[in-house]
Amino acid sequence: MKKLVQLLVGCTISAVMMYMAFKDLDTAQLKDNIAKIRWWPVVPFISLFLLHYYLRALRWRFLLPPPQGEMPGLRKLFDSMMLGNLSTYLLPFRLGEFIRPLVLSRWSEYSFASSFISVVIERFFDLSSVLITFAIVVPLLPELPGWATVGAYSLGTIALALLLFLVLGCLFPTFIRAVVSCVVKPLPGGLARFVDKFSGDLLDGAAVIKTPARLALIVGLTSLVWMTSFLQFYTLLFMFPHEQQSILLSVTLCVFVSLAVALPSAPGFVGVFQMGCIAAASLFAYPLAAAQLYSIIVHLVSFLLVVGIGFWVLAIHDLTLFELKKAAERDS
Repeated sequence: MKKLVQLLVGCTISAVMMYMAFKDLDTAQLKDNIAKIRWWPVVPFISLFLLHYYLRALRWRFLLPPPQGEMPGLRKLFDSMMLGNLSTYLLPFRLGEFIRPLVLSRWSEYSFASSFISVVIERFFDLSSVLITFAIVVPLLPELPGWATVGAYSLGTIALALLLFLVLGCLFPTFIRAVVSCVVKPLPGGLARFVDKFSGDLLDGAAVIKTPARLALIVGLTSLVWMTSFLQFYTLLFMFPHEQQSILLSVTLCVFVSLAVALPSAPGFVGVFQMGCIAAASLFAYPLAAAQLYSIIVHLVSFLLVVGIGFWVLAIHDLTLFELKKAAERDS
């Protein structure tokens, strides 16, 4: 029953977002924009897409604890990641977040728990990157409401605090655990246990970042990961030769979409992805019809790449999506 409610909530949010994004659709203008599109930017987009996930796989290697035996190769990390993405795009309940570490645990010496914690740590780095970027971009955006500016700075502050917690937890784990224990004491019993366990698991996962050099490497790879993401959005802006193409617009598009897809939604981020694109474009007075078409194309090309590569990986390893779904539901 709980899962049914979650699915209904996600589908409802997607439907509402899709309606908001396309309620003012001008079909004549849309057809005119389609006729003027240049398709060559899809080629560099695909190259950046593959580079993006190669860098993610490389970063994941440094977020995993040292194995007892051989470290899994980048190919296994990449394939695990793409199967997780495929599941997130096609299955409900964001099962890809469980399928990705599950697959790695089958293909390596890592347990599901250690693989899953590494994914959680990765998400913290990504979330911090998005929020800090949002705070940096806000002063450059035209006519942003005051509440949005305050929210961006607040979220940026939270992101910096989170990064500081991870860094200090790596350098002074015993001290940070003692501080957390003192902080949670006044909290109600259930909440105190949850916070204490969650922070403990987080610190256990962050223990792989043992040295400043390793932390710098992870931060550097995270920066490259998000640069390639910004460039993906930037590249497809050139599909519309008569509209503006700017790095600031592409960064804003990427940030807004990243925040939007964090909302509950139907599988594949339908609706929330489009609304994130259109909301970001509206800040730059980007024509609505072009923004609507852009949101469809970016999402569709990404979807086709994720699904195509995902099913290719399934075929190579003789797996089925149904098998992974059942295993993830059991482990989750």
